[in-house]
Amino acid sequence: MSPSQNRQQGADAVHDAAIAWRVRHQIKPLDETELAAFTAWLDEEPEHRAVYSEIDELWQTAGELGQHPLYVETRERAIAAADRLRTIRRSLAAGLAAAIIGLGGGALYIENTPKPLATQAFHTAIGQRAAVTLPDGSRVTLNTDTVLRTRAADGKRLVYLDRGQAFFEVAKDRRHPFIVTAAGRTVTAVGTAFDVRVDHGELKVVLVEGKVRVEPARPIQPAPKQQALAKQPPPMVTDMSAGSQLVVVDDTDWRLTPADTSRETSWLKDQLVFDNETLGEIVEEMNRYSTRKLVLSDKRLAQHRLSGNFTPGDVDGFARMLRTGGVASLIEEPDGEIEIVAMK
Repeated sequence: MSPSQNRQQGADAVHDAAIAWRVRHQIKPLDETELAAFTAWLDEEPEHRAVYSEIDELWQTAGELGQHPLYVETRERAIAAADRLRTIRRSLAAGLAAAIIGLGGGALYIENTPKPLATQAFHTAIGQRAAVTLPDGSRVTLNTDTVLRTRAADGKRLVYLDRGQAFFEVAKDRRHPFIVTAAGRTVTAVGTAFDVRVDHGELKVVLVEGKVRVEPARPIQPAPKQQALAKQPPPMVTDMSAGSQLVVVDDTDWRLTPADTSRETSWLKDQLVFDNETLGEIVEEMNRYSTRKLVLSDKRLAQHRLSGNFTPGDVDGFARMLRTGGVASLIEEPDGEIEIVAMK
């Protein structure tokens, strides 16, 4: 086989893989294992991400025109007009067939007219986790003590995270952006996977897949006349890419940094992963998941750093670990609280 044939064969294999992943995205949200494999494939070679983006654009165009990509003659003629697009057409057909076989012959469809969101409300109690599938096909997992609402609206998919934390796997629909309003900001996506948390007015967004834009929910109002000389901070707008996190404290403090997405979303796997974090921070996080609280009043002990994996809600197990590990002593109060004190 000649070098040019080898290159063509390699290009065809990349296109086939890209199409297979696009089909899996269309049929259902990826689970944790599939998402990890997809991300690894994208990062393997720069060409993978470029080819997948090209396939995704072609797929979206077909969906917006209400056309099935395998059987529309006019689109076939357009694709045949260029060698590059002929390769995409062949890969599309092959990839679709392979994905259908791989899924056990399950039905394949393209949602040309996604259902709008309904006006609904969801909530979880302390220590509870729940997963819901919205009418548009998006999947939302609610963490402990969370309140989330959705609202019917023309042209947009509106979601409000009033309290707590939720992980969103958004069904792709370019014509109807998926907008999460939380802590006075909006997180706008088309089709992606991300985690949003509201904690004491602070907003944290962790982006696992795709892209999102974060901006104020409302424009900042002009300063009163008597404060005309005082400079008011401009509204912040941040475009995030996969593998990053944004922490918004206020309109002047937006921190965009790389993220360990596996650790940040470990709660989805019923784990809390801490890496060299203070005991005070860990206690505060553990208390989110239990009505039985840990109490830590010793400021010096609160600065002690720990690493480890713990089960949400298992405050007794966590407290025993502190005692057996020689970190602290425990005092069990009559009301059920566990006081953490320095060892004598």
